[in-house]
Amino acid sequence: MGSQKFERSICKVCFSDCYSFLLVLNLLLYSFPVLSQDKNIMDNLAERLHLQTTNKPKLSVYLQTSKGIYETGEDLWFKGYVLDAQRLLPSALDKTLYVQLEREDNNQVVLQEKLQVGNGFVDGHIHIQDSLRAGNYRLSAYSSRSFNAGSKEFHGFRKLKIVERISTQPKDTTFLGQGRAIKNDSIHFSVFPEGGHLVSGILSTIGFKAVDAKGLPKDVLGTLYENDKPLLTFKSTHAGMGRFLLTPNSNKRYHIKLKGPSPQQVYILSGIKTQGKVLQLLNTPKEELVFKVSQSSSLKKESVYLRVQIRGLVYTIAKALLDKETIIKIPLKDLPQGIAEVTLFNESLKPVAERLVYVNHDQKLYIKAILDKGEYLTKEESKLRLKVTDQNGDPVVAHLGLSVYDQIYKTPEDCKTIESHYQLSTQLKGTLYNPGYYFDEKNEDRKQALNLLLLTQGWRRYVWNEQSLKAQKPLDSLYVKDHVEGELAYIKKRKNTTKQSMVVIYNPLEEGNETFIPLDSLGRFALTADHLKMGRKLYIKHFGTDRDRIQVTVKDPFNAINKIKETKYNSYPLAIIAEKEAYNESDVKAWASIQEGVTLDEVEIKGKKKRIYRDKYLSKLDSLANLEMTERTSDYVCKLDNFLNCPFHRRSSESKKPVEGEVYKEFMFLKNGVWITGVVPIGDYVFKNPPLPPYHYPHLSEADLMSKYNLMSTEGYSLKKVFYEPVYDEIEQTNGFPDYRNTLLWKPDIITDEKGEATIRFYCSDINTKFIGIVEGVGISDEGFLGTKSFEFFVRKRK
Repeated sequence: MGSQKFERSICKVCFSDCYSFLLVLNLLLYSFPVLSQDKNIMDNLAERLHLQTTNKPKLSVYLQTSKGIYETGEDLWFKGYVLDAQRLLPSALDKTLYVQLEREDNNQVVLQEKLQVGNGFVDGHIHIQDSLRAGNYRLSAYSSRSFNAGSKEFHGFRKLKIVERISTQPKDTTFLGQGRAIKNDSIHFSVFPEGGHLVSGILSTIGFKAVDAKGLPKDVLGTLYENDKPLLTFKSTHAGMGRFLLTPNSNKRYHIKLKGPSPQQVYILSGIKTQGKVLQLLNTPKEELVFKVSQSSSLKKESVYLRVQIRGLVYTIAKALLDKETIIKIPLKDLPQGIAEVTLFNESLKPVAERLVYVNHDQKLYIKAILDKGEYLTKEESKLRLKVTDQNGDPVVAHLGLSVYDQIYKTPEDCKTIESHYQLSTQLKGTLYNPGYYFDEKNEDRKQALNLLLLTQGWRRYVWNEQSLKAQKPLDSLYVKDHVEGELAYIKKRKNTTKQSMVVIYNPLEEGNETFIPLDSLGRFALTADHLKMGRKLYIKHFGTDRDRIQVTVKDPFNAINKIKETKYNSYPLAIIAEKEAYNESDVKAWASIQEGVTLDEVEIKGKKKRIYRDKYLSKLDSLANLEMTERTSDYVCKLDNFLNCPFHRRSSESKKPVEGEVYKEFMFLKNGVWITGVVPIGDYVFKNPPLPPYHYPHLSEADLMSKYNLMSTEGYSLKKVFYEPVYDEIEQTNGFPDYRNTLLWKPDIITDEKGEATIRFYCSDINTKFIGIVEGVGISDEGFLGTKSFEFFVRKRK
């Protein structure tokens, strides 16, 4: 090994879809130069992975909400982050975010909206109706380039709890990894040889994981036996996971017994290869990864390649000449934070060992939240200073979301953060348990625990693994688009009718915003973000005549979303808490502050039934239609006798038009025992003139109005609402109206300045309790820089 030389070359590789990345070739060579053949091999290893990433979504969505528990009648505030799935930077690719609020128990969608995305960020709100049934809900978000791939897992949602009223704080919860476990005798125990397999005669690291019958982590203590004799003991060190070292012998038998209530259960350690190669991570210092590559002495000397990729982008390929064993060092300077898949290839470019390792853990947003006080009086002004830096203390321009709310509305079961979402949950298949643990600086063992997690997950669980990417197939016909599709079709068309080439879309509440949309040869058109942002309710008008029957339709994008959802399952991290200490709504009594208010008895108001158009524009069209019908009606009223359609006095200067709602009389005479109307009697006759029901012109439904004026309506983007932030003077602080806001601040669009700083002011309410603040965000120009920070303070009642 002492005779080895280290050479590096750097080249830039660009592919057809305009993705370019830095490919760092760290070459460990004996005394021969870098050949063009080596470069071609390395380019091939990089490109063959990159070509598979076309099956993966280009973007990834994360939702941040103003709190975790909501009461009916409140507003649910949320922010969406739409990031490049590989670089974890805000993306401007998608302009539309589709949002659904759905019940967790039966997947019923209770509300859905479209929102405009601006450069990777979007914020909105949903009003929770009083009629909404209490329970567990999901707030889900979809975009065109984040929801169309063949992946079976869906991560783009946030779990919420909706209650009618809340009063007491949910009981404290205890994570299983921090000292309390769920009792269960049944254990599922798995072992994971580092690199993928064990080779006889080569020292290997073996990771293990134990879960109970519910799939939850279980701490264990066990013994490894060799030929039925105890060889070593081991125990889990974090969330049922641990590891031990073993030099296996293919001629010997190995099994494991766990200490506990079921000692008779034996786990066989099999699959030991007689010869092969082993990849072992020796250490993970900040500057470089150090791997030992070993092979059986019976194998010939050959060149091997070590490829390092993160989220489908190859950053490093190293070449080494392997005899018995060799050391390969991978510099970390140019790698982003995240899960790196390290794959060992033999001379034939066949993968022979793989390992997942987390790199550059400290490369993140460091957020400081500094309050001017630790305790405030009710309705007092608070000043919060935010400062964001990188791991070196240099300022970072970041896009942040901030919420400050009463601690009682925090969901103990929700452990999802922007860091755990993008760096772990969306990168690994299967359920993760309390992933926020690995990013919380309070946990000194978080890096070691994360290394255990990746050792026991296995490289096949990495969503960017080459084999996993190959197995994914894009959906053929079911896909979500960033625009809304429409179509104009002729139900009946005259021979000489000129084919329409466009339709017009407009918001009738805004003057001069009519926009023409071209039709393709099949009559199809697209409503883009520029159209959808024109207003909440939009109208599309075609230019057909009365003799043509034309139908304009707009596809509901949520139909495609709902269809795709059937092919996926929802994946959400679990905060392992003791069942008896989970929040239970039945334990919650009415909020004490409600008693200070006044509750009104239910009042039922009845009135005359009347046709009402809620839409102002339709009301205007209805009035125009009524005016037109008034002008064209053949009905008339005799001014002399007030008869409707009087047979004696036909339409003349002595007649008038009927008035809506007026009561008129009808002339009738008796002939052969039958009462006749509408004609003049001959000879003597007996007559009567009974009153008619109030006169009404023909009723036009909404559909009638739309058809009459060649219109159809569609929904644009949801309207933005401003979060209410009161400002109190000294008099209002002591003698003003009561303020029972439980969310003091929701600010989803904070952007730090060039110093990485932002200052926010807000006022407390009359609730005297502990409040918590959550800040999350992403670096605007720094790849993979994510961060979250929480803080707390108390509000005391004024004397």
